[in-house]
Amino acid sequence: MSKRKRILLMLARGGLSQADVAAVLHVSKRDVSAASRMIRERGLTVDDVEAMTDADADGLFVVPGGGESGAGYLKPVMGPFVERRRRDRRLTVKMFWMEYCIQAASAGLMAYSYQTFCEMFSDEAERLGAVRHFRHEPGAKAFIDWAGDTAAVTDRLTGARSKVYVLVVCLPFSDRFWAQGFTDMTQRSWQEGQMRAFEEFGGVPRMLVPDNAATATDRSAARVTLVNREYERFAEHYGTAVVPARVRKPRDKSVAESTVNLVERWVIAPANETTFYTLDEFNEFCEGKVDWLNSRPFSAKEGSRRSVYETEERACMQPLPAERYEMCEWRSAKVSPDYHIVIDYMHYSVPHALIGRSVDARLTDSTVTVMHDGAVVAEHRRLRGRKGQYSTIVDHMPPAHAAMDSPWSPERFTSWARRIGPQTGLAIERVMAGRTIVEQSFVPCRNILGLSKTYTPELLERACGRLNELGALPSYTAVRNAILAIKAADRAAVPTHATPPPGGGPLEDRAKNAGRLRGADAYRRGGRAC
Repeated sequence: MSKRKRILLMLARGGLSQADVAAVLHVSKRDVSAASRMIRERGLTVDDVEAMTDADADGLFVVPGGGESGAGYLKPVMGPFVERRRRDRRLTVKMFWMEYCIQAASAGLMAYSYQTFCEMFSDEAERLGAVRHFRHEPGAKAFIDWAGDTAAVTDRLTGARSKVYVLVVCLPFSDRFWAQGFTDMTQRSWQEGQMRAFEEFGGVPRMLVPDNAATATDRSAARVTLVNREYERFAEHYGTAVVPARVRKPRDKSVAESTVNLVERWVIAPANETTFYTLDEFNEFCEGKVDWLNSRPFSAKEGSRRSVYETEERACMQPLPAERYEMCEWRSAKVSPDYHIVIDYMHYSVPHALIGRSVDARLTDSTVTVMHDGAVVAEHRRLRGRKGQYSTIVDHMPPAHAAMDSPWSPERFTSWARRIGPQTGLAIERVMAGRTIVEQSFVPCRNILGLSKTYTPELLERACGRLNELGALPSYTAVRNAILAIKAADRAAVPTHATPPPGGGPLEDRAKNAGRLRGADAYRRGGRAC
């Protein structure tokens, strides 16, 4: 609808002054006054104006002499001005109006006022910037964004409130969406939310369109938008592509913006009037609201978000992968001479041919995958608990090592202990029996038996015998303290007085002819030597 027809329609309906109509439509009061005069002269009604075309309405503003009501004025050509302004925002409309005034004076015509020129410029810019409705393909895209507003959970004891950030994933074809709250906006929450959304949808779209958040893009590049490495691996696992929206271009993800507004209005705002004590309570409330919104019928078309998705879009979604994506962390390590690498104080074997080489380790919650030159060379179950544990694969050993008996076996420790003595053997058996998993006793057994090298096998045997008598469970510290106590007792049992000579004669003072030391007085000046 042309602006002149809108002026006529608002005046015909009544209820607004001419100044109000000019302010609402951003037009000059002169045009509003001219339209009001035409309505009075022609007796136009609302039905008459609605029946007019845009050309008919514009024709009412033509002067009977053949010219428009602006006859005698130079009509500016706004297209070039708008294009220049689009190329360089530093150019002002006032500068364009001054150029236009010079053109009008050269042509011997009057120039429109600055206010009228601004209105014409605005109309032309709006016309040239018109957007068309974009038709989305089913299963093609998913828009992801964090809601700007936040909810909160309350601590039962202290009453402190913690923020809850709501992640929104929406499908633009059916408008179906998923939303859930998280306690932070980290990479793990970002990807965990999208995994839950895919599982809720029962499929994966071909393209992900996130906002330019740090969890999606690499902000180190100043002019080029790059997807960060972790998010790129996530997309590869699900067989989808990531195309971030352009910076400061909200129309690229207009569906996401409107869906976020919907979540803020119908989920977050009501949630802030309720007290939630846990995140699960909030997410249960959020799930109910989202389910209701997805099932609610459209107001301007048939069906609902859920029905359109189930009937038209679900079949176009890509299937979910067989396994859920696991967050991973990458480390670099150098292979030691014992063909193991150390990750978080745990030792993992690699092929012995890689000794001295640097490798990459991919860590997940359950596995450690070692890679060299892009190829997987080893995979281990991730070790947890006590530091210093080993995970060794026999195929990684050199042939000479693989042929040897395993140094980590109950039989080896039992045989070693019995060679020292029966009490040591009994102590080691008690250590191994005291652990639920026998492998957990290997390091204590090795440390206890190693005391036979630090001290003597005899002392270790006596110490183990003492602990066995007391019924205490042997440990490295307890055995070592027992050895030190036995040594101290042995030293105390040795007599300190001098023994008589074998002949039984009197004792001889061998020191009677030894030199004597002078006292301090002997060296005092003026003193007398003793």
